[in-house]
Amino acid sequence: MKTKIQWKWVIGASVVFLLFLSFVLPQIASYSSEAIGQSESPDQSFLYSGSQLYDLAESYGEGGRKTYILLRWTFDLVWPVVYTLFLVVWTIKLVEYIPGNKRMRYLVFLPIMAAFFDLLENIGATIVMARYPLESGIIQTLTPVATFIKWNMVLGSFLLLLFLMIKILIVKIKKRLKDKN
Repeated sequence: MKTKIQWKWVIGASVVFLLFLSFVLPQIASYSSEAIGQSESPDQSFLYSGSQLYDLAESYGEGGRKTYILLRWTFDLVWPVVYTLFLVVWTIKLVEYIPGNKRMRYLVFLPIMAAFFDLLENIGATIVMARYPLESGIIQTLTPVATFIKWNMVLGSFLLLLFLMIKILIVKIKKRLKDKN
């Protein structure tokens, strides 16, 4: 299976990603802070506990919890698609430039798994918020784990792009040195 991505897709995904970062995310963050009454959110945290998630649910109040759930199933379904598309097309494109890249094509699953754990996080946080004041047991405990894994995979995906760019640069330098000799 040889996958190639045209530059127009890479540029398109990059433009959409940058527009989301520049305009949509700040607007959603502002709206969320106003509607919920605070800017703290479990999906923006790297580490938190199930009890902290439950405490957030309490601090949001009924209206804030409803808004939080609404945002998880509207905006937070679109955003993971945007960042995953960006990371996937760039990963595929960069791998094209690395000789002997057969196994490297599987690296594309890293950002896909990040989106999967983002979805799990949304499901878990929704259950906790919707059930409050009832405790959500294992869901309340596993949701922070999903968040932690999501953020590590997102970070890993961006580091992967950096690694691939450096690898391409090294390959090009070695080729130039070889061609000179």
